[in-house]
Amino acid sequence: MKHGSLLHLAQSVKDRHLPDRYLGRQIGKYRVIRLLGGGAFAWVYEAVDRDLEIAVALKILRPEFAGQSDAEASFRREAATAARLRHPNIVTVRDVGQADGASFVAMDLLPLSLARRLELLPRLPEIEVVRIGLDVAAALSVAHAGGIVHRDVKPDNILIGTHGEAIVADFGLARALDGEAARSGGHQIMGTPHYFSPEQARGLELDGRSDLYSLGVTLFRSATGRLPFEGDDWYAVARLHVEAPAPSARALVPELTEGFDALVRRLLQKAPADRFRSAIAVADALAALPTAPATRPVLSVSSGPSETVTGFPPVTVATSAHRRATPSRLGIAVGVVVLAVAGWAAIGSTIARDFFAPLNIAPPGVAGESLAVAARNVTQRASGDSGATNASADTARPSPVVVSRLPDVTRQKAAAIVKSRLLFAAPDSAMLYVDGILIGRGTQVIERPGAARFVLRAVIADAPPECATASREEIVRLAVGESRAVTLAVRTCLGVSFTITPRDARIRFESLDGGESVEVRADTTKSVLLPEGRYELRATARACIEYRSDTLVVRRRADAASLRRNISMTCS
Repeated sequence: MKHGSLLHLAQSVKDRHLPDRYLGRQIGKYRVIRLLGGGAFAWVYEAVDRDLEIAVALKILRPEFAGQSDAEASFRREAATAARLRHPNIVTVRDVGQADGASFVAMDLLPLSLARRLELLPRLPEIEVVRIGLDVAAALSVAHAGGIVHRDVKPDNILIGTHGEAIVADFGLARALDGEAARSGGHQIMGTPHYFSPEQARGLELDGRSDLYSLGVTLFRSATGRLPFEGDDWYAVARLHVEAPAPSARALVPELTEGFDALVRRLLQKAPADRFRSAIAVADALAALPTAPATRPVLSVSSGPSETVTGFPPVTVATSAHRRATPSRLGIAVGVVVLAVAGWAAIGSTIARDFFAPLNIAPPGVAGESLAVAARNVTQRASGDSGATNASADTARPSPVVVSRLPDVTRQKAAAIVKSRLLFAAPDSAMLYVDGILIGRGTQVIERPGAARFVLRAVIADAPPECATASREEIVRLAVGESRAVTLAVRTCLGVSFTITPRDARIRFESLDGGESVEVRADTTKSVLLPEGRYELRATARACIEYRSDTLVVRRRADAASLRRNISMTCS
């Protein structure tokens, strides 16, 4: 009996540490919906802010660390660090607090990560990897300018925003470079071994160039589908980071450009001095690649003199207030001049300025300037040949090209140059269709020139035919240059069987996730088909006490026993 009691006590202690303990609970103003993931110190949940009626990511300190001053101080430091880093490519911290026995941090909810995307696809095209690299470099430039090293840059900590942008999260391992290491009596080895810098693997003092090495590993992994260094254990991987030369990404994927390969190899240099000197210099080099996007993220400070990499053309430095035109923007500018110059006099200088403003290129003069001169001048301005930069006081991301006030033919041709962009997301098990054509599973990005109309459909093919939640369809229309994310939350259904006494009872499966509830009579069926989710089971019968069960979790991986219920009601 005593032995059994001890086992029961040990199991109770273990159960208190399970992440499911917070599901369905109210923590302050947040209602916890589902578990998203977790780490050594905390669990991360999707929750609803009941005041603002928005979904958030709620990071809760694991209960076994509650009351431990070091753990709670580290948790608060993470929150304070992330909260003071304000940038479009850094996750926004909304709230920090303690309620109902839990310490928490509330952040923007971004359910898709680069790691998840790499699980769905073997590797990403270079153009997407370069765009992600630019976004991450912009985020790191802000952190490094504030004296903060992330220490754990990897795909799991790079989230994908609603417009496809990369957003850096989890500064939990970051530490302000303010002498804290000296006060603590040394340096700790923190991070994830496969993304360690050599100095990180050796436990040496770190600066921002350590994050740049980890970014190089991330870009290599994203572009090739493989890590540059792999081993049987932590020590083997760390030793390769310290001793082995960096492999060539292009040797694994020949279609990668030489410039991209050279950039990654430079990021993976063993000595910090042999890498780029700053995150802004990395952004400059990425922006110089032929696969770079037409615009680049906002950086924190001026990068100073430009850097070059073997195989790269010289990089023209651009600060946040002085965006340079890339080759693709040059093509747009020249093409628009050819289309519009015939109507310059009629359009007028005001409309010309409105059209060229989003491109950050001054329009050609309206009077006294020939087509050849106009085209040459725009080309020079776009390529920087004139020796001057076109300043803009606006440091935000450029808005779509204004085409509404141009003549009809010019407007239509100019609109066709600018693409609309759709991020189409659904559960990983769902097949995605656009205009009746299967395009893949999970999450896909679709781009089309000009305005666009999409007929979207997500289907879970192996769901029972009568499962209404396994298929959804939606029509989306995008304006010229508009970007949008659309999620179709389809769910499969599973059968739940039950036996109950008395047989005339009514059974209700109450959804805890905001879905529809299902009610049946026990004398008409012995099973019910339910969409995936969490339910509370209630049973009522005449002259019986109402029955309420614990949470019933309906999911694909559930064992058969968990989807059966034997109920005996207490009746008079």
